[in-house]
Amino acid sequence: MRHIVFVDSTVSGLLALEAAKKLDCRVTFIHQRDASFLNISLGDDTTLLASYLHHVDNYVRVDSLQDEAFSQCLSTLHLQWPIDALVTTSEAAILPVAREAQRLGLPCPDYDALCNAVFKNCLRETLKTHGLRSPNFEVLTEQQLIEGDAPQVALPFVVKPIRGFAKQFSAICHHRSDFDVFLNCLRQTRSMSDPMINRLVSRDYLIEQYIDGSLYSAEVIVQEGKVSCYATTIRFRADYNEILEMTSTMPSGLDETQRNLIKLYVQAVFDALKINFGLYHVELLLNESGPCLVEINARMMGSVSPQMYRLLTGIDPFELMIRLHLGEEIKIDDSALKSAGSVVTIASRFGGFISAHYDPNEFSALLRKYDIQFCTARVFPGQAVQRYSGNIGTIGHVIIEDTCPYAAAAAGNCFLQELSLLYGLELATYTGPELHRQ
Repeated sequence: MRHIVFVDSTVSGLLALEAAKKLDCRVTFIHQRDASFLNISLGDDTTLLASYLHHVDNYVRVDSLQDEAFSQCLSTLHLQWPIDALVTTSEAAILPVAREAQRLGLPCPDYDALCNAVFKNCLRETLKTHGLRSPNFEVLTEQQLIEGDAPQVALPFVVKPIRGFAKQFSAICHHRSDFDVFLNCLRQTRSMSDPMINRLVSRDYLIEQYIDGSLYSAEVIVQEGKVSCYATTIRFRADYNEILEMTSTMPSGLDETQRNLIKLYVQAVFDALKINFGLYHVELLLNESGPCLVEINARMMGSVSPQMYRLLTGIDPFELMIRLHLGEEIKIDDSALKSAGSVVTIASRFGGFISAHYDPNEFSALLRKYDIQFCTARVFPGQAVQRYSGNIGTIGHVIIEDTCPYAAAAAGNCFLQELSLLYGLELATYTGPELHRQ
């Protein structure tokens, strides 16, 4: 029996535990107390986690992934039952897992190469060195920003931590007033943020040239240096703040020529980084000048996109991830997508309270109207909800299916507008010229 060790997880990533058990693996789950994505998402409510632990043979708690205790824990596990694969779906664990997998001689990307991919300034330097399209950029510390050091990159620009997640402490600035708002927000919110978030998000910031274009993702598997793409998505953004992603819609609606252009560019990026193994969520912009990389995430696609992929293809993406790390050859491409779907984010534009007159029965009827089978939104009358300012703090997600990706995304927008009336508060909606292609 092969032994697979998972380290930390997203909420959706817990499905990987069941996938491993179905592949007849011995499953160990290591859950750190410090800076865990599960702790950030679930807080003190461990009910959901407990429901997945019956797929686990060995549940281990460690204080941190950054110290010698984590290495010793893995060494002990390896002696007790040799580890065949070390995997994570959590941004917080990507680098420690790569470091330890490399130490144990398990399938993994090279640690130094992975650092160059996930630290955004190193990524930009690498692309620049190899002549690949990438925005001009500079790096300023949080202290420099707060003390008023002006970026040299001309407006419009994007500002974001060189290592972060969930769009925390990030902004697109078209005008100086946008940058001033970002700075004021940074001063106020950083000190009040969850300590785990502060530990995970860098205090050095990338300021980079703004690139216009439609936002896409490529879900890729890298084997012996060759990139294969098992899905592409188009990602619609909030109509009032384009840094906030509202949907992940697959397939992307791009024709074969455009998809091949993206694949060639992504292959060149991984060649430049010297990354020859792994599963990655790659975000990029596409305009008349071609593709331009936004970022590389060395993990499974986020939110409930894995569930949507399984719904549309019948293929479990977590099984692909596990088989990859167990050394099996994976042969798959984006032709597996025979229908279309959109993960639609439900989030409040301004924050506030769910109407005291909210009726769950009316919500159920709305789900039936849009033939929605998958929904994670659960609210009650009078409930307080946060303003949507990042991927943390959403109300939930639904998956809307259709034969056309643009039709699925357009239906999602209509659903949000109707749901706003039921909730009694304004939900974030999205825009994009592609919505009119249906």
